[in-house]
Amino acid sequence: MTYSVLIADDHPVVLGGLKALIAENPQFRVVATAADGASALAELQRTTPDVAVLDLNMPIHNGLAVLQRAAELHLSAPIVILAAAASDADIHALVTSGAAGLLFKDAAPQVLTTCLERVLAGRKWIAADALAAVQRQEVKNQLSQSRLSSLTQREIELLRLVQNSRSNKEIAYALNLSEGTVKVHLNSMFRKLGVSSRAELASLKLVESGLS
Repeated sequence: MTYSVLIADDHPVVLGGLKALIAENPQFRVVATAADGASALAELQRTTPDVAVLDLNMPIHNGLAVLQRAAELHLSAPIVILAAAASDADIHALVTSGAAGLLFKDAAPQVLTTCLERVLAGRKWIAADALAAVQRQEVKNQLSQSRLSSLTQREIELLRLVQNSRSNKEIAYALNLSEGTVKVHLNSMFRKLGVSSRAELASLKLVESGLS
């Protein structure tokens, strides 16, 4: 049996290398490639591949955004994410958003083929160091949850907007604030919650703290 594969990466050399590597295995057939997240999502819908391999950091929409949108559209192809590097928060978000596989680009080439075979068999393939990152982020999230009660009502409103991927400018408009005031609130929230990035803020869940 031959399986169809979609590949997306914004670096032409990497994209070409991935295509050649996967094409070496007769059980795989590359049916489409993409250089950005928007094109990758379009190709997922157009070609309905058996599996997709997406770079984490792509223009327009990154791999996580494509993964989440594919789930919203009920696209059935399992998605494997390739990352040159990723924060614990990014890795946690990828795994909890349903990535079927997660590999780092410094892995041996044959690992990708093994990953695809495992994913197509209906199993997960998450790199060991990625699993460790998920566990670290879970511990950090639990600690942050206990600190959510220290947020003001305004900060809770701002957190919801961050979790909806709103920019500082959009948040300022929605809450009738200046962008400078939004930055002040964000810095205050970082300190209160013990986080250091918007990605970590976005990964927190208000429901568990009773603040939803």
